[in-house]
Amino acid sequence: MSKNFMESTDLKPNRLYPALPSLKRLEFCLPVGSSSEKRPTFAESHPESLLEDKPSEEPLGSSERMKAEILVLEEQNKELLAINKKWAKEYRTMEQYYKNKVQHLKEVSIQSEEEKSDEEERENTDRRTEVAELRARNTTLTHRGQHQQEEIRRLNKALQEALLTSQQLGDGGSETPQDIWKHQAETYKDDFMKERKDREKLKSKFLELEKRYRKVHSELFAYKSQVTTTPVHCCSCTNRAKK
Repeated sequence: MSKNFMESTDLKPNRLYPALPSLKRLEFCLPVGSSSEKRPTFAESHPESLLEDKPSEEPLGSSERMKAEILVLEEQNKELLAINKKWAKEYRTMEQYYKNKVQHLKEVSIQSEEEKSDEEERENTDRRTEVAELRARNTTLTHRGQHQQEEIRRLNKALQEALLTSQQLGDGGSETPQDIWKHQAETYKDDFMKERKDREKLKSKFLELEKRYRKVHSELFAYKSQVTTTPVHCCSCTNRAKK
């Protein structure tokens, strides 16, 4: 299109007033008696006409410059549109990536909290079971100790009766009844002290486990209350590229 325009402009005359006669063919009629050696040309007698012809080239050059500038601006506009489109696509991709990342972190956090809660619940259950078993064993040992004390009293009574009987029969053994009674008493005392030591050891272990159970129970209760009262933070992103 610009080439055709240039060709059409080349065919047009370069003069501002093409209806006027050409300067090359224009002649002046001089008065009779004037010198004909040198006739003034139209340009010499009308120099302002040349000033009117020269600006005719300027609009043509300005139009070409404007067209070139318009083409440059159109190319720049196309580049800006392409960059904006590419940026919008990258922004949407990045926004979707971070949304998925936040969702994944939320799911991992919830899963870890559930696993931690389940693990603490299992530990709490194990502690309760162990405490119940220790209580049962403590009760059993207490009953056994009471039974042994009764048995010791019964045996002491039987031993005293046997000693009295032997004294009455006049048993002249090398070992006196007092020695036999003392030996039996020491044996029962050792058994009793051993059972008592076992009971005290079991009781201390029971108290320690009960203390740990109460601590775990209080921590679990505090953790559950914190999970139920803490709000879940959401990430809201604004798609600024939609303009």
